[in-house]
Amino acid sequence: MGLSRRLAIFAACMAAALVLVVTEVSVTLSERSRLEDLRLEAQAVASTLADYLNRAAPTGHPAALHAALAAWAGLHLRQTSAAVYSKSSSGFFLAGATDSTSTPTLSAGDRRAIVQEVETVWQDAGDRPAWHVAEPLGNGRRVTGLLSLRVSTAGLHESARAERRRSYLLAGTAALLLAGGIGWLTARGVGVPLRALSEAMAGAYAGARTAPAAAEVGPDEFRSLARRYNELRAALAERERESEARAALLALEERARGLERLALVDEASASFAHEIGTPLNTMNGHFQLLREDLVAHGAPAAAHRVDLVLAQVERVAGIVRAWLARGAWPQPAAHTFALQQVGQRVLEFLEPSLAAAGVSALLEPGAMPVEARGDPELVEQILLNLLKNAMEALPQGGEIRLGTGREGQSAWLTVSDNGPGISEEVKQQLFHPFATTKGPLGSGLGLTVSRRLARGLGGDLIHEPTDRGTRWRLVLPAAA
Repeated sequence: MGLSRRLAIFAACMAAALVLVVTEVSVTLSERSRLEDLRLEAQAVASTLADYLNRAAPTGHPAALHAALAAWAGLHLRQTSAAVYSKSSSGFFLAGATDSTSTPTLSAGDRRAIVQEVETVWQDAGDRPAWHVAEPLGNGRRVTGLLSLRVSTAGLHESARAERRRSYLLAGTAALLLAGGIGWLTARGVGVPLRALSEAMAGAYAGARTAPAAAEVGPDEFRSLARRYNELRAALAERERESEARAALLALEERARGLERLALVDEASASFAHEIGTPLNTMNGHFQLLREDLVAHGAPAAAHRVDLVLAQVERVAGIVRAWLARGAWPQPAAHTFALQQVGQRVLEFLEPSLAAAGVSALLEPGAMPVEARGDPELVEQILLNLLKNAMEALPQGGEIRLGTGREGQSAWLTVSDNGPGISEEVKQQLFHPFATTKGPLGSGLGLTVSRRLARGLGGDLIHEPTDRGTRWRLVLPAAA
C-alpha cells in the first residue's frame, strides 16, 4: 500500500474519530443542558400547581383537591402527569391523578418530601425516564397534602438519539470526503515526487553515469531532495570516470612493469643460453662416449639410462641454439608420436626424483594407444613442468596418474594427483607470468610457458576441476 493511501486512511480514521468524539460530547452536553432546563421547568410547574392547589383547597379537602387538579390538567399538562395526596389522621391517601391508566403510589422521594416538609426533586432513568418533583401542600404552618409531579424525558432522549444518528452520518460523510481530499493531495504532492525519485534511484544500479536524472516536481522539500540527488549522481559519475582512468593507468603501469621484467628475463636468458651452450655440448660428447663404453662392457640398462639423459641434454641444447639464433623457442616439428610412449619416457627420466620425493607415478592401466601430431620434445617439456609441480605439491605417499584418450580430431593426455588441490585465490592467477606460490624457489613461468607451447602445437593446456587433488588436460591434434 502506497504512502498516499496510508495517509488517506489515517486521515479518515483520525477525522472520523475526532468528529465522532466532538459530536458525542456536543450531543451529551446539549442533552444535559436540556435535561437541566426541563428540571427547572418541572420545579416551576410544581410550584405553580402547588400554589393553585393551596388556594383552591386550603384545608386539603380531597374533593376540592381532585377538582382543582382536574381543572389544571385540562389547561396546562401535556408531557406531565400529577397526583395529589390528602393528609388524614392515618397518613396520606390519593385524592386525584391526571393519569387514569395507572394508580400512583407514594415513592421514596415523596416520603422524603413529607418527612422533611421541603420540595424534593429526583430523576428516574428506568424504562420511563422522567423528572419527579414532590411538593408539600399547606399554609406554611401545617402540611395538608402532597403534590407529586412527573415530567417525562423520553421525548428528549429520543430526540438526542436521532440527533446522534444524524451527527454520526454527517461525521462519516465528512471523514470520507476529507480522506478523499487528503488522498488526492498526497498522491499529487507526495506520491508523484517519490515515484519519480524512486525510478531515478532504481536506474542508478547500473552506474551513476547511466542513471537518469530525478525529475524536480512536487513541493519545495521534494524538489530540494531531487536536486540534491542529481548533484550526488553527477559527483559519483565524475568519480567513476576518475576511477576508471586511474584503473586504466595502473593497468598500463603494471603491463609496462611486466614487459620490463620480460625484457630483463629475455636478456638474462640470452646470457644464460650463451654461457651454458658450451658446457652442454661438452656434456653431450661425454655422455655419448659413456654410452659407447657401457655398450662395449655389456651394460644395456645403464646405457638406456644414459640415452634418457642424452635425450634431455639434446633437447636443452636445441632450446639454447634456437634462443641464440632467433631469441625464441625452437619451431615445433610435425611428427606423429604415441602419447603413451612420451609419458612413459618422461616417467623413466623422473624416476630418481620421484623416489626421492616419496611419490609414485604411473600410466593408467588399460589406456588405449593414442597417437598425436606435433613435436614430442615440446610435449616432454610440458609434462616435465606439470609433473614437477605435482611432485612439489604432494606429500610423501602421494600418487600421480597419467591418462590418455582421443575424441574426434583431438587427442589428450591428463596429469592427475591426489594432493591438496589448488585454492580459489591461486586459480585466479593461473597462467599469469611470475605468479607463484613457491616463494623464492619458483619463477612463476612454468604454467605460462607450458600453455604457450601447447597452443603453439595447435592444442591447449586446461585445468579441470576435480573433487580432490589437481587435474591437467593437455589437448593436441590427433594423428590422422
